[in-house]
Amino acid sequence: MKRVLVLGAGLVVRPLLDELFARGDTDVTVAALNIDRARELVSGQPRGQALELDVADAPRLRSAVEASNLVVSLLPADQHPRVAEVCLEFRVPLVTSSYISDAMRALDKKARQVGVLLLNETGLDPGIDHMLAADVIHRVRQEGGDIQTFASYCGGLPAPQDNDNPWGYKLSWSPRGVLVSARSNVRYLAAGDVVQHPHPYVPGAGRSLEVPKIGTLEVYPTRDSLKYQKPYRLEHLDEMYRGTLRYPGWTATLRSLLALNLLDIEAESVAGKTYASFLGERLGDSSTGTRLRERLAGHLGLAPEDPVLHRLDWLGLLSEQPLPEAPTAPLDLVATLFQQKLQYQPGQSDMVVMEHHFTASRADGSLRRILKRMVVISPFGDRSAMARTVGTPAGLAANLILDGRLSLAGVRVPVDPTIYLPILQGLKERGFEIEEEEEELT
Repeated sequence: MKRVLVLGAGLVVRPLLDELFARGDTDVTVAALNIDRARELVSGQPRGQALELDVADAPRLRSAVEASNLVVSLLPADQHPRVAEVCLEFRVPLVTSSYISDAMRALDKKARQVGVLLLNETGLDPGIDHMLAADVIHRVRQEGGDIQTFASYCGGLPAPQDNDNPWGYKLSWSPRGVLVSARSNVRYLAAGDVVQHPHPYVPGAGRSLEVPKIGTLEVYPTRDSLKYQKPYRLEHLDEMYRGTLRYPGWTATLRSLLALNLLDIEAESVAGKTYASFLGERLGDSSTGTRLRERLAGHLGLAPEDPVLHRLDWLGLLSEQPLPEAPTAPLDLVATLFQQKLQYQPGQSDMVVMEHHFTASRADGSLRRILKRMVVISPFGDRSAMARTVGTPAGLAANLILDGRLSLAGVRVPVDPTIYLPILQGLKERGFEIEEEEEELT
């Protein structure tokens, strides 16, 4: 009997567990701080058990890892290196769905030396995006051609029928994570030149995308697109752009939060204040109500009826809701409002949209455009579109390791055919529809 340790009990865990419990030869322990949630996830599963565990408790973590044949961590990304170090100590492979951090990357040499696979970025984005990209890139090269341009777009959004708030967004993961990402530096390649910005919402950095049956979506650049040139073997390109998808209006609204310094992460005293008075102080004016809205419009250079102002007001930034007594970062004040106002309601559905756009050459020098598209819509909950597209590929990756089908070691992402081909096939078998379109250019 194989033994798997799953760390974390969040919204994307259920589809991963579906894959593991379907095996019939595997005991699964779900370890989390929230023991009640862990018990809920293994309820009714004779080979499932729950464990209360804080990964900062080194002796308990070591004991749990030592007793396992595989660890799957769906914890926050900053906790993965600690887990990975214990996995290397006991020579236990690890699967995560998070971006590879510098601390994780530093473990590559040791992982190769001891022959242990630390497989990261096996979720949606990062994850399925890598697999679809590698599939096209490898196929084009096998046919004697190469890639000239590559753009990847992905987003988790409310399904069109449930897009019913002014922000065009609802939470399928941490509100703090959504806002912290708005502070990230971005880097991409356009017309052969490297472009860098201090955040994703600089004018001119975004794009527009028309998706069949969905409509027009906004695109803003996602972190460092160029770091994937090496693993994709795309050193000579005219364009390399990875972007996040949102409904129209998101970019302008997040730009306003940045302009108001409402995404600062340093805690400050807010006791005795309301959201309105806190915002007024940042504008140098203690006014509230209509006067505050007018001052806000002037500060941002917007017309009084601009939709951005409506979104900020609807969220509660101009409200008399009291602020915490303890010092709090402005970003966390906004995250609190996100948590309160941007939730899915019972019966609503979320949606994941992913598109890859390639310009590819052939052996004879002719060019073509290749488009890969995946749209997933599901009722929100433990098997939401976001949960399925993150948890399912991670579960399929775990199964490959448990079945002894991967002979790789080191810190890896799923761009090797031995990883991505069976996972893409598994997604197809589970009803994930991935379209491909091709258009001749010359």
